[in-house]
Amino acid sequence: MTDQASRIPGVVTPQHRGARELAHLIDPGRTPTDEQLAIIGAGPEPTLVVAGAGSGKTETLSMRIVYLLDHGDELFGRPISPDEILCLTFTRKAAAEIATRADARISLVFDRDPETGEPRPRDPERPAPTVATYNAYAAALAAEQGLRVGVDPDSTVLTDAALWQLAARTLEEWTSHVDTDNAVSTVRSALPRLSAQLREHGVTTDRLRSYLDQMTAAFDALPKKQGDPAPTAMTKTLADRIKAVRTLRSMTDLVDDFRARKHAGALLDFSDQVAIAVELAALPAVKESERARFRAVLLDEFQDTSPAQLQLFVELFGTEHPMMAVGDPNQAIYGFRGASAAALEDFKHLLDARDASLSVSWRNEASVLHAANASVDPLREATSVEVKPLMSRGEHLGIPEPVRAAAGVTAHMAETLEDEAEHVVDFIVARRHELGHQPDRPVEAAVLCRRRATIPMIVDALAARGIDFEVVGLGGLLDTPDVADLVALLEVAHDPSRGDSLMRLLTSERVNLGPRDLIALQDWAEQLAGPRASRESGASIVDALAQEPPAAFGSQGRALTDEARSRLRSLQRAIDQIRQHTYLPLTELIAFTERVWGLDIEADVASPDGRIRRNVDAFLDAARSFAQGAEHATLGAFLHWLEAARSEERGLDAPVKDPEPGAVQILTVHAAKGLEWDVVAVPGAVQDSFPSISRSKGAWLSGDPEVPWELRMDARSLPVWNWRAATDHKALADSIDELREAAGDHAVDEERRLFYVALTRARSHVLVSGSWYTDGKKPRSPSQFIEELRHAGIVTDEGWAPAPQDDQEPPAPRVQEGVWPRPETLPQRRRRDLARRVIAREPGTVPDGVALPLANEIAAMLAEGQARHGGASEVAMPSHLSTSALVSMRRSRDEFARTLRRPVPQEPTFAAQRGSALHAWIESRYGQIALFDDDDLGPDEDLSVDLEVLKASFESSEWARRVPTDVEVDVELPLGGVSVRSRIDAVFPAGGGLDRVTVVDWKSGRPPKDDHERAAREVQLAMYRLAWSEHTGLPLDQIDAAFYYVAADRTVRPERLLDRAEIEALIAGP
Repeated sequence: MTDQASRIPGVVTPQHRGARELAHLIDPGRTPTDEQLAIIGAGPEPTLVVAGAGSGKTETLSMRIVYLLDHGDELFGRPISPDEILCLTFTRKAAAEIATRADARISLVFDRDPETGEPRPRDPERPAPTVATYNAYAAALAAEQGLRVGVDPDSTVLTDAALWQLAARTLEEWTSHVDTDNAVSTVRSALPRLSAQLREHGVTTDRLRSYLDQMTAAFDALPKKQGDPAPTAMTKTLADRIKAVRTLRSMTDLVDDFRARKHAGALLDFSDQVAIAVELAALPAVKESERARFRAVLLDEFQDTSPAQLQLFVELFGTEHPMMAVGDPNQAIYGFRGASAAALEDFKHLLDARDASLSVSWRNEASVLHAANASVDPLREATSVEVKPLMSRGEHLGIPEPVRAAAGVTAHMAETLEDEAEHVVDFIVARRHELGHQPDRPVEAAVLCRRRATIPMIVDALAARGIDFEVVGLGGLLDTPDVADLVALLEVAHDPSRGDSLMRLLTSERVNLGPRDLIALQDWAEQLAGPRASRESGASIVDALAQEPPAAFGSQGRALTDEARSRLRSLQRAIDQIRQHTYLPLTELIAFTERVWGLDIEADVASPDGRIRRNVDAFLDAARSFAQGAEHATLGAFLHWLEAARSEERGLDAPVKDPEPGAVQILTVHAAKGLEWDVVAVPGAVQDSFPSISRSKGAWLSGDPEVPWELRMDARSLPVWNWRAATDHKALADSIDELREAAGDHAVDEERRLFYVALTRARSHVLVSGSWYTDGKKPRSPSQFIEELRHAGIVTDEGWAPAPQDDQEPPAPRVQEGVWPRPETLPQRRRRDLARRVIAREPGTVPDGVALPLANEIAAMLAEGQARHGGASEVAMPSHLSTSALVSMRRSRDEFARTLRRPVPQEPTFAAQRGSALHAWIESRYGQIALFDDDDLGPDEDLSVDLEVLKASFESSEWARRVPTDVEVDVELPLGGVSVRSRIDAVFPAGGGLDRVTVVDWKSGRPPKDDHERAAREVQLAMYRLAWSEHTGLPLDQIDAAFYYVAADRTVRPERLLDRAEIEALIAGP
């Protein structure tokens, strides 16, 4: 059988080597631990691996895949191909890392000369292991097998924007009463979440209604106290405590209507896909096909799975299939996203899985691990899964730990937040010095915050010391000044009553009215509104802007200055221009608004580091995403969506450039999972902040509507509310108190796991700190987590301010100084001086870099007229170009110049509409937008290709079966005196090692037929290849590049691409 199977492409010939021998083939200098060897060479029975932080689970999983291939005939009855091994994890980044490493290990073991044993090139016919995310696997299963359970094969997966719009429309058209005190916006956000949570736990709305009706009936029948006649009306206090029951009951009908709308439109969201996959998993035919397709299953980061995902794999593969789940119960920190902390324990019990462990951390020094182990000691007693304390590499190998001048784990308690932030900076500076901060190997440091409110103080302290820092992944795009101005302009243009947005513009850097002018404008607004108006009645400052006061107007000695009148006229003209162009497609309207406000030029002058340009581009990307996914991509709908994003997603994610070497990274503890640094500071460790809990809340009885815990699939791991035992109102109130306390304890457990994650991010040094006064009012207590470590003698105090006395006054807040109105920036002063010189008709030239949008427009019109009449003209090269602009330049330099002179908005074409639909599908497939350029479609393209045909073509391609390391990467590269912006569609491991990649650009049409167009397009691929090289430091000769033309199902790999010098020559021109 082995000889026959070895002739089948892709199947690996087993050689039955032991785990230790395989490890030696891959890396003769590294010997796996006994724990690793046991996992690598485990039998086919279901296995649960508890892998502690930094314990090498990715390498162990990769080696496990190699072992399964080398023993295929023994374990599965026949040799197998790598793609018959399924490995799932949570992020595309993690999936790409596993796929790349496993493929490299497979090549090192199996691509060898049979006689000499020397390595050979990777076998091109051998497929890679099937590595994907949990989400992607469930979505693929639902798409492929959904017809079996009546799912429309043409169903559309809703984007976040489309889901939000559907919820909004459901509420707008809802005519029944919703029993809630929450705002409409809160209900709108809660509706899709509640629907998804019900699907996640397999709870129908009928079952939920029945449960809530029983509960309400029982409560209504209770007497006030034993012996009183029943029923007795509840006090308002008690009724408010169970208000969530009635709110949830009234929302079940809303959920039904929301789902009916989805069903009528053949629409799905992710929770539907998982639920469909779970339903399919119960069908014998599906079980049989998936078990035959995947001979072994590896499940990474299993502690973060939901109950539905656990049910999916238990049902689908069962107790007889080789399945290994890997995870760390101490890192189960995503309960708020639907993950179950009991996932590993449930896996063990449901499948009778054998236990295995990885307990040697290759990341952390012993002092850090001792603190981390102690922090989660209370959790070990509450689980049936064996969780071994972690040991360091030095402890495992019996070698001494490095001698440090300072303790590995220290604690600090400051008096105020400002003092604490300054100590955090002192700590980082001192530890960097101790570890030998060098330019070529800077010490990596991070500040991990439990609450975002802590971050500004840390930022200020680092900035005051001149230390480079980077705030990572905290949203805030809508709060950046230039994007906030764009949004305010759009809001005022759309809704003239938005005085709040107008006030934003009046105090912005570009208008910058002083206090006296603002008061005078308000006086004029009140006069326009009439004698009964007042500031409280909302006299419209918008009307005051639209109707300028007469020159003689003045109130109580206050009058608008001439300068203020000039600025107000300019602002009104800008608003009028935008309002007249609201018919434009959304992204074109935003681009037009950017030009009207002068941001396109100001971005180059005021922000040479590209910050403004990146923020505005990110905002345009968000608008493009909304337009592609929303049913009605109107300006009003987009602005409503932004309001939801501001409250639900912290204002969209701001773009983050690559951190400077040595920059201190600032992020939340949740965002830090999976990362590591030499030095870590964890500020804000005080009670009610870290751990962040509120025992006044009663589990699911408070906050947004959610599934009652008793009905959840993971109910056995959650606190129980004994509401049925209540015999009167007092007993009911007592039961709520008991639930509240139990829920608080449950929350502390999750916070304890989060604290463990924070500690284990540090390789050698970690500071945990707090401050007595965090809000200037009552003093706070140190976190119980700090106190536990101090009492155990595991941490060293590094300064501990005395605890405040009971009658002690809080320290006076530090005075924040500022200047109003804001001083003019240098570009503003240049423009103002230039205007004065123009008015005075002084001789001179316009300084380079001064933003003059109107002058530029006039120059463009003159140049266009000159060109039209046959005269020669020159067009200044913009300071920023897109890669598509380089393609246009290569096609025709003259046409490119004409486009620069007078850019004209393009009407959306059929190709663009098809591209947008394809974007939405790619977004649902990969979890983020993968753009197909609309201008990829030339006149020779087949525009009749149906979207479903494109989908099928993509799914059958080699790229659909491979896992990218990166998707949609924005890179800005200085080149030939300009900055070229590139958006790289996807980067894949090239196979055969970790140091070679393939940059792929998706094209929705077909390859060009003429050489000139082919050469033009290859400029784009050359630019992406160069950008990736500069972005990562990978040499150009280790980066392959390819186009994938979806309509033709053809991958084109150009033989030669332009290098940096040739691209710079193209930009420079003849």
